[in-house]
Amino acid sequence: MLVIQRIRVTWRADERGAAHADLRRQVPKVLPLPEEMPDDAVVVHDVVASSLDGYRFSERVRSGDRAAYALSLDLSSADGGVTVHLAHSSAVYPRSGAPRRLFTLSPGETALYLANFRFRGCQCSASWWYEDWTINVAHAAARSDVFLGRTPHHLADHRVNLYGGHHPKRTGSVRRR
Repeated sequence: MLVIQRIRVTWRADERGAAHADLRRQVPKVLPLPEEMPDDAVVVHDVVASSLDGYRFSERVRSGDRAAYALSLDLSSADGGVTVHLAHSSAVYPRSGAPRRLFTLSPGETALYLANFRFRGCQCSASWWYEDWTINVAHAAARSDVFLGRTPHHLADHRVNLYGGHHPKRTGSVRRR
C-alpha cells in the first residue's frame, strides 16, 4: 500500500508579508491520518490550509492511481518498490518540464517532498496566488500515525524563492542513525 499526505498552504499576492508568513509557518508539516481510510493500493489524504479560511484545514481522502495523479504525482513499480515522479504542474513559477523522479520507496520506507509554487488565474482573472506543498509518502499501511515522529528515508526539496533570488535544492536519501 502507498499512503500519500499532501498539506497544501495557499495565500494571495497581497498576503506575502511577515504577518501572514508567521501564520503559514504555524501550519504543521505532518498530521495524523483520519481513522477511516480506504483499503486500496494508493490512498491520499489531501489537506488544504488557505489564507481565505484563516489557514484552517479542509481535508479530503481519495484512493486509486488517479488520486495520486490529482496531486501531480505519477507512480510506477520498481524492483519491489514504488518510484514517485512529479508528473505535471500548472504553476507559472517554477515551470515544470518533463516528469522528474522524486524517489523510490521500498516497503516500510517513508519520503518527504517539499515544493512551492506561484500560480496565475486565467486571462479573465489574472490574479496571483502562492502554494507551499508538503507531501509525505509511505510505502506502508495507512495507520493514523504512519508519518508522526518519523524521519523520512528520502527527501526531495524543490522549494524556490518565490519572490526572487535562489533557494538551495536538496534531493536524496536521508542519513539514518
